[in-house]
Amino acid sequence: MQIAGLRSKILSYLKNIWFLWALCLILNIITFLVIFFKIHSVSTTLALRYNVLAGVLWYGRGSNLYFIPAVGLAISAVNFAVYRAVRDRHELFSWLPVFASLFGQTILLAATLFLIKIN
Repeated sequence: MQIAGLRSKILSYLKNIWFLWALCLILNIITFLVIFFKIHSVSTTLALRYNVLAGVLWYGRGSNLYFIPAVGLAISAVNFAVYRAVRDRHELFSWLPVFASLFGQTILLAATLFLIKIN
């Protein structure tokens, strides 16, 4: 009985689209904090791009890694503008931008975590 109540409570949170936008923002903040605390990207030279076959392809300043959460924030801002434009007209199309932002933030966080292993 309690499991059904917990499941319905979780589903009610997921149906709230503002929870998903907040989750996108939290993932972006986590990405920024991971770069700030784990990689210590001050001014040292770090690997910026890695390929499994060729190894490290790009080296650069560590401060360039802050473009990863900046790009994620820009993608979420554009998707939020699209959401605001279509939320009253199409029910399905209003959910697509939030899931695209959530997917993008997850991919950028995973890329940051892989860069930790390299650096």
